[in-house]
Amino acid sequence: MQTNTYSGKALERFMGNLLLNWRKTTPFLFFLRYYLFWVLIFFLQRLVFVLYYYSQFKEAGPEKMLQAFVYGLRLDLSMTGYFSAIPLLLFIAQQFTQTLFFKNTLKIYTWLLLLITTLISGGDLGIYENWGVKLNYRAVSMLAHPAEAFETSKSAPLLLLLFIMLAELVIAGIAYRLVVAKMKIPAGKLLSHEKIAYSIQLLLIPALIFLSIRGGWQQIPVNESVAYFSAYPVVNHAAVNTPWHLSSSLLKNRHSGQKNMYSYLPPGEAAERVNHLYQKCGDDSTRFILTQQRPNIVFIQLESFTADVIQELGGDSGVATNISKLIREGVLFTGIYASGVRTDQGIIALLSGFPAQPQTNIVNQPEKIEHMPFLSLALKNENYHNAFYYGGELSFGRFNAIAHRAGFDHIVGLEDFSDAGLFNKWGADDKSLLDKYVAEMQRPAQPFFSYIITSSSHEPFTVPMPAVFAGDSHNEQFKNACYFTDRSLGSFFEAVKTMDWYKNTLFVLVADHGHHLPRDRKFNEPARYHIPLIFFGDVLKEAYRGQKITGMGSQTDIATTLLKQLQITDTAFKWGNDLLNPNRKPFAFYTFDDGFAWLTAKDTLIFDNRAKRLLIPVHKSADAAMNDSLLTDGKAYMQVLYDTFLNY
Repeated sequence: MQTNTYSGKALERFMGNLLLNWRKTTPFLFFLRYYLFWVLIFFLQRLVFVLYYYSQFKEAGPEKMLQAFVYGLRLDLSMTGYFSAIPLLLFIAQQFTQTLFFKNTLKIYTWLLLLITTLISGGDLGIYENWGVKLNYRAVSMLAHPAEAFETSKSAPLLLLLFIMLAELVIAGIAYRLVVAKMKIPAGKLLSHEKIAYSIQLLLIPALIFLSIRGGWQQIPVNESVAYFSAYPVVNHAAVNTPWHLSSSLLKNRHSGQKNMYSYLPPGEAAERVNHLYQKCGDDSTRFILTQQRPNIVFIQLESFTADVIQELGGDSGVATNISKLIREGVLFTGIYASGVRTDQGIIALLSGFPAQPQTNIVNQPEKIEHMPFLSLALKNENYHNAFYYGGELSFGRFNAIAHRAGFDHIVGLEDFSDAGLFNKWGADDKSLLDKYVAEMQRPAQPFFSYIITSSSHEPFTVPMPAVFAGDSHNEQFKNACYFTDRSLGSFFEAVKTMDWYKNTLFVLVADHGHHLPRDRKFNEPARYHIPLIFFGDVLKEAYRGQKITGMGSQTDIATTLLKQLQITDTAFKWGNDLLNPNRKPFAFYTFDDGFAWLTAKDTLIFDNRAKRLLIPVHKSADAAMNDSLLTDGKAYMQVLYDTFLNY
C-alpha cells in the first residue's frame, strides 16, 4: 500500500513537470505566452488599420470587418512562429551554457522587433491611402531615392502617424510587461525529472513553431491568399499581416527590383512596335461564330494538357478521345501557345490576358493583381453570374486572392469536398470536381460564367482508375492521368447535355500550360508550349462546327476573342488579339526562366537574356533582315511587358 502511494506521487510529480508546472513556469508555458503576446500585437496593429480607414469599410459592412480579424489569424501565427525561432535558440543555448542571459537578450530582441513592426505598421497606414496596397517591396525601394520618397510622403499626416506609432509602442510595452516579463523560467541545475520534462518540451516547441510558420499540415504552405476572403479589397488588406506581407514581397522581388531587366530599346520605339502588333492589317472582319450574343460560358482550364496528347494537333492517339469528339463538333484553334510553364501564370494569361514574366510572377504580388482586368469582371458588368471551381487548396497559386479579385460570386475549393476518399495529393479528382459542378448547377441564374480548373493530370499523376497505358515510366503515368481527365470530361458532357441551360452555353476548353511529357520536350522548345483551345456547344453556328482555325495565337488572346464575340468593348485587355479576325497579326510569345520565344508562321526565335543571344534559332526565312526585325519585335514586347508588370 505504501509502495502504491509513493508510485502515485511520483507519477503525479512526473506528469506535473512534463508540460506545465503551474508553480514555476516551464518552457512550453513561456513560449505559449510569448506567442500570445505577438498575436495581441498583430491584433492591435490590425485594429489600428481598421479604425484609421474605417470609412472604407462601410460598404463591406461590420461582419466583413470583423471577419478580417479571423481570416488574418493564420498569417499572424505564421509571423509569430518566425519571431519565436531565435528566442528558442537563445533559450536552448542558455541551458547548455548555464548562464542567465536569456531574459535580457529576449527583451532587447523583442523591443527591436517591436520598433520594426511598428514602423512597418505606420508605413502601411501612410502609403495605403494613396497607393491602395499594403506596404511592399516597391514602396520600400523608394528609400533608395530619398527626394522622391519625401515628395510622396508629403500628403501623409506624419504627426498623426508618429503619434499612432508611439501609442502602439506604449501599449506593446505594457503588454510585454504583463504577458512576458513577469514570467520566471527556472535556470541553473535541474533535477532529473525536470531534465526529462525540459527535453520533451524542447522537442515539442520547435515542432509547433515549424507548424505555425507553415500554417498547418496542408500540402501548400500558408501564404497571403488565405487572408483573401472578400470581394472588398480593403477587408482583405486588413486581414493580411503587414510584416508577413512585406517580408514575402522583399524575398520574392529581391532579384526583380524596380528596374526593367529587359530594357533593349528606347521606350518610345518599344511601345510603338508593340502597339503595331495589335493593329489590324485591314478592315475589322471578325467572324462571329455564335448564335447568341449573351450565352452562358463554361471555361475549363485543363491542367498540363499539352498538344502532344491531342491527336488532332499531332499528339499521341487514344489519350483524349472525348476531347476529339468535342473537336469534331466544335471549333479547334490549332496554333495556340501557353504564355508560361506554371498554372498560376496560365490563369492570369487566360483570365486577365496578361503574359507570363520570366524570373518573377505577378501572382506573388496581390497588390498588382488588384489593378489588372479580368474577363470575369467584364462579364459581371454585363450581369453574368460568376462561379469558380477548383478541387484543390485555394491557396495554391493564390487562387483565392485571384478569384475574389476577379469578381467570382461563388468560389469552390478543397474545403467544399467532404469525402476524404476522393482526394489525391492535389485534392478532389477531376471526376469528383465535375460531378460537384453538375450537382450544383441544376437551375442556375442565367447568363453565367463558370471557371473550372482541373488538376488530376498534375504530378504525381495518381488517378482513381486502372492504368490504360502499360508501363511505369512518367510518360505512361502522364498519359493515364490525361486519359482520366478526358474520361471525366466525357461523363461531364453527357450529364450537362440534359440540363436546360446546355443549349444556351458555350464551352471553352484550354490548357493552363504544356508539359515536357510524354515526348520529353526541352524547357524552351515551342512544342512544349503548344496547347489545345476548343470552343464547343449548341450556341456555335452550324457552319463553324468541326472547323479548325489556323494561325499563331496565345492564351492572352482568348479573353479578347470572347469579348469580341459577345460584342463587349473593354479596352483594358491590351495584350490580346481577336483570334477570329483573319486580319490580325498572328504571333505567339512565351517566356521561360530568363528569356523568351517569338513565334510566327515563318520563324521561331528563342532568345536567352543571360547570354544575350539567340538560343537554338530556327530560321525558316532566308531574309536575315526580317529575322532581325522579328527579334527586335520580341525584345520590344518583353521590354514593354516588364515595364507594365513593374507599374501595376
